[in-house]
Amino acid sequence: MPPMPYLTRPVLPAGTLSRTPQPTIPTGDGLLLRPWRAEDAPAVHAAFQDPVMHQWHIRAADSEEEVRGWIAEWRQAWQRERDVQWAVADAADDRLLGRVALRQVLLGDGVAEVA
Repeated sequence: MPPMPYLTRPVLPAGTLSRTPQPTIPTGDGLLLRPWRAEDAPAVHAAFQDPVMHQWHIRAADSEEEVRGWIAEWRQAWQRERDVQWAVADAADDRLLGRVALRQVLLGDGVAEVA
């Protein structure tokens, strides 16, 4: 059976993300959402050594090298238009504070899961 045709145009056409670099977004309240960098790996690895993190996250970070691999995956996800991961940083000194993501992005429908 052929797929049902769409009656509306895509909210965002394919290629909307992949044809541009991932932006850095100032939030206006002292935070900055920016693409992840390989040099963020030590801070991410350190955060994953906190036992409290294990209550809320299903992954473990055994090494900074492993985390650099995650960061490479996060950056590639923008190009694949599947997930968008931002580092949350202090706008004044670029200190890494956390992460925010849009997962399971469906550009045509204009929806994603916030993580």
